[in-house]
Amino acid sequence: MHLQPTRHLILALAVALAPLLFKLPWWAILWCLAFWGMALNRNSNRLPMPSRAVRAIFFSSGLILVVASAGLRFDGDDFIVLLAVMAGIKPLEVHCRRDCMVTVFLAYFLVIASLFVFETLSMTVYLFVSVWVSTAALIHVNNPVGAFGPQVRLAARLVLWAVPATMLLFLLFPRLPGSFIGAPWARQNYSGFTDVIRMGDISRLVVNDTPVFSVSFNDSPPGASQRYWRGIVFHSFDGDTWKPGSRLSRRRETVQANRFVHYKVILEPHGHRNLFVLDLPVTSTAAAALMEDNTLMAWRPVRQRLTYEATSTPGYRSGQKQRPREHCLQLPSNRNPKTLALGRQLAHDHDDPAAVVGAGLDFLKDNEFTYSLRPDHLGKQAVDDFLFTTRNGFCEHFAGAFTVLMRSAGIPTRMVGGYLGGRWNAWGDFLIVRQADAHVWCEVWLEEKGWVRVDPTVEVAPRRMEEGIDGLFDNLPWLAGRSLNPVLGRWIEAVHQSWEAVNLRWDLWFMSFSAEEQTDLLKNIGRQGTWLLSIGAVLGVWGSVFFVFQWKRNRRPKTTAQKAQVVFNRFVKKMSRVGLDRPSHQGAWDYSRTVIRQYPSMEKEVGEIVERYQTLRYGPRPEDGSLKLLRILVRTFNPRGSVRGEQ
Repeated sequence: MHLQPTRHLILALAVALAPLLFKLPWWAILWCLAFWGMALNRNSNRLPMPSRAVRAIFFSSGLILVVASAGLRFDGDDFIVLLAVMAGIKPLEVHCRRDCMVTVFLAYFLVIASLFVFETLSMTVYLFVSVWVSTAALIHVNNPVGAFGPQVRLAARLVLWAVPATMLLFLLFPRLPGSFIGAPWARQNYSGFTDVIRMGDISRLVVNDTPVFSVSFNDSPPGASQRYWRGIVFHSFDGDTWKPGSRLSRRRETVQANRFVHYKVILEPHGHRNLFVLDLPVTSTAAAALMEDNTLMAWRPVRQRLTYEATSTPGYRSGQKQRPREHCLQLPSNRNPKTLALGRQLAHDHDDPAAVVGAGLDFLKDNEFTYSLRPDHLGKQAVDDFLFTTRNGFCEHFAGAFTVLMRSAGIPTRMVGGYLGGRWNAWGDFLIVRQADAHVWCEVWLEEKGWVRVDPTVEVAPRRMEEGIDGLFDNLPWLAGRSLNPVLGRWIEAVHQSWEAVNLRWDLWFMSFSAEEQTDLLKNIGRQGTWLLSIGAVLGVWGSVFFVFQWKRNRRPKTTAQKAQVVFNRFVKKMSRVGLDRPSHQGAWDYSRTVIRQYPSMEKEVGEIVERYQTLRYGPRPEDGSLKLLRILVRTFNPRGSVRGEQ
């Protein structure tokens, strides 16, 4: 039985599958390891391939596990699991060269699958490594007797030569508008804001340092007190949960402002339609609509990284003409009686709504409320328990309680969810907003001003606005190592920020390169003929260098046998000059017999040359110096002198 390159095939599959491990259930990983071990054992011990029935049972079992793991819905993650099942079982049934080729193509397909899942710079570099290993396996499949080391080097050269062509195709090959795939690739298991919020939900996000979006500003960024990132507005309250309003229409009123901020956002996928914009957005984007509650809603859920530009104004007056809906005063009648009574008392004591708002904030400021990541447990009357008993909580506790208090005083109030602040990256001049920056605040309706932002949390924890969440709590997971060693912490922060800057440039220049941007690029090239000449010159030089390199490489002998062939051809050329050509069908030994019969005086020299050549060309392992000796023999061989001597 012919020994197949099973180890090299499994290596290519393992390298290609490695980035997708976190997308696989535990049984799929064990599946691959088990069947790869069986394939290696079969190949090393030259065992027969399992029968067709056994292989059918294996694959059917894997398919049943995939379907059971997927449930009723089959999405992108389940296709990845199916690919893993195929990658695990395929090396076990490798029998011929065709099976090897199919296995290598499966490795390439796993690389393509990773492109749909990952968009980071580090993963893109790794995928080039994966292509390199798969190409080396492909070369080995087509030349199984060759050494794997030179084949790996050849694959590296092929990949490096492909990089310039890849860049040109990336810039010039026609692109499809929108996303390459319309269906979601992965399940909606993203963390972040949802359309339902309860007391305690936001505090759980604070221990998550995952980036949500990055922002680059066209001009100077707004101050820390103005970095409120609006995402979703909650109107309805049932005593336990807050939900957005239903049947929202698009905003028709214009916003009055004297300062505008223009910026670009790169938003990570979160599975919902709400986009995050600086409060208050002024214009909508091509991918979203500006709603009446001043939120920006995408046309479809964000399941892939999205880049959009927006314009906002930090200081604004909005919503003066349109009266707030009744749901901005809605409260459950049988919940939180103490809070309702306090709200009615505030309304009785103050005639001006603005004074009522100020009195509510003073209540929070003057009654020893604390800002805590671990608030106490609240009962059924959650707002009453918080305002009158526990008095410690996170931003959603303060915003939710303040909204209930103001509504009970007859002031239309709503709660806004989003993010506050962000971490400024000095290396790349952009802002990174993380899940840890999640925040909830309020908006109250005042007759002369419209909707006005009120942040009850700032009354209790004013440092939250200026220093961010990192400045308030020193026990956050990502701060642990840095607090022990400040010097090491500064180095870690510098490396982290530089890597963030590189990734942002990658996202802006490459991942966000859309069909519209490509069209603009080609139009600019068309308007400037020098660009066309430059690109043509670069292509011409690159192509010429490539073909000259390949031509010289193909002509240059590599092995000792090939070098011996070149030297022997010189001997044949010398004999041709004295009228004794070598027929194309004649071997070296037969040709030497022909030469000796024609010129007996050359028997010793010709015999030694041919014997040396055949040893180098077909022998198991030539001796040191044999090739050099053959060169000397051919160089000193003078057939013209022997011919004249015999005449």
